Amino acid sequence: MKLLEPLLPSISTIHTRLQQAHNVQWLIGGSCGLLLHNVDIGRTPRDLDIYIDLKDVHTVHKLLQTYAIDNPEFSETPIYASMLSHYRIDGHAIEVVGDFKVKALGSLYQVEVNYLFENYYNSASIEEWKVPVMPLAHEFLFNVLRNRPDRYEPILRTMQEHPDKHMQALSDLMNRNQWGHEFQVKLNELLDWNR
Repeated sequence: MKLLEPLLPSISTIHTRLQQAHNVQWLIGGSCGLLLHNVDIGRTPRDLDIYIDLKDVHTVHKLLQTYAIDNPEFSETPIYASMLSHYRIDGHAIEVVGDFKVKALGSLYQVEVNYLFENYYNSASIEEWKVPVMPLAHEFLFNVLRNRPDRYEPILRTMQEHPDKHMQALSDLMNRNQWGHEFQVKLNELLDWNR
């Protein structure tokens, strides 16, 4: 948690602001999410990534408007597509990622925040409140798709320490998305290698 200390005031501000909209689900992902799951990434996060569904993009932007650097805009790269917006809170960069999709290794993976929130809710305690954190199954798949072994290897080790907490979510996400042959070969190698 020590690596996250500089970002705690920003997380607190986001938590307080987004609580004003009772129907908005959001999840902390990326390096902050991994640290909240006690996955050692070996460095302090550079920014904070918040994931939401498309229907919540404008509500979240309105609630964080005071801190906005830009407005939500569709962003697409060869691998990623999302509605992106950026904020600065207490000197820290915040990225809000709406309707996130990843296209790589012949696969198409879509992050469904409401579904994950309702079915695989994880929370981390920060001081006297709880913040919602992206399931490790998502972080694992996402980092395999973007070929980041420095991330997916420690994530998988953490998941396999508590398979009852993580493997059902992994199976579910596999069933809800489209996976290419190249990805499936890679995934099978990783799961066999870690047995």
